[in-house]
Amino acid sequence: MTHVAADGGARRGRPKLGLVTIGQAPRVDLIPDVEAALSGVDWVEHGALDHLDADGIARLAPRGGERTLVSRLRDGSRVRLGATSIASALDDALRRCVADRCGAVLVLCTGRVEHGPAAVPVLHAEDLAHDLVARLVGAGRLGVLCPVPEQLPDIRNRWEGRLGRSVAAAAVDPYTAGLDEVAAAGRHVAAGGADVVFLDCIGYTGEQRDVLAADGIRAETARHLAVADAVRRLSSASGADHEGPPGR
Repeated sequence: MTHVAADGGARRGRPKLGLVTIGQAPRVDLIPDVEAALSGVDWVEHGALDHLDADGIARLAPRGGERTLVSRLRDGSRVRLGATSIASALDDALRRCVADRCGAVLVLCTGRVEHGPAAVPVLHAEDLAHDLVARLVGAGRLGVLCPVPEQLPDIRNRWEGRLGRSVAAAAVDPYTAGLDEVAAAGRHVAAGGADVVFLDCIGYTGEQRDVLAADGIRAETARHLAVADAVRRLSSASGADHEGPPGR
C-alpha cells in the first residue's frame, strides 16, 4: 500500500518512508493509529510475509531455541515467527521499499530481527522506541508488556542489561486479548513498582495504552514512539539534503 499527499506532495520532493511489518500488509490495525505521525511524509507499506502462502509462513515458525516474534496476518490472525528464519523474507520486503524509492525504511518490530544490507537506511522500531523509553523512565522502574510468555526471559534480559536494574514484566497478547486483560496485566506490573509501563510490541494499540492511563498508569506504545521518531529523522535528513551552502 502506498500513500502520498492529496496535494501532490510526493511530486514536490516530500520524503518517503517505507514501513515494513514482519507479518503481512496492509496493517489496518496499525496505520490508522499512527496516521497523525505520518502526516509529514509519504509512505509505502510492505510485509515480510506478503508473498508467502500458508505453507511458506509455517516454515518460518521458531525452531529449537530460536527467539519468538509475533505479528499479524492480513486476515487478522496472529502468527509466531522465528527471529532468524524470517531474515530472507524481511530482505525481500526491504528490497520492495527500495524499489518504491523510499528514503529510509522502518522495520515495525521491537524484537531483534535479522536482515542483510539494504540500499537505504534501515531504522528499527526496537532501537528507536527502546532508546526513548530508557530516557523516559530515567532512574525509575520500568514495567514491560510483551505478547507471549516465552518472550519474557529475553525481555527481562534485554531491559535489565540496558537499564542495569530489574524490570517488572508480564505477557498479554495485543492481538487476541481483551482490553480488560491488557488492563489487568498493566496493573500487575504497576503493582510491582513500575513507574512507566512500556507496551513492547508493535501490535499494542493506542486504545490499549489509554486503558492503562484510565487506571492512572503511565504507559507508552512502541508503535507511536517509533513511527514519530522515524518520521522526525527522515524529515530532518531530507531537509539537510535539500539545503544550500551555509549562508545562502
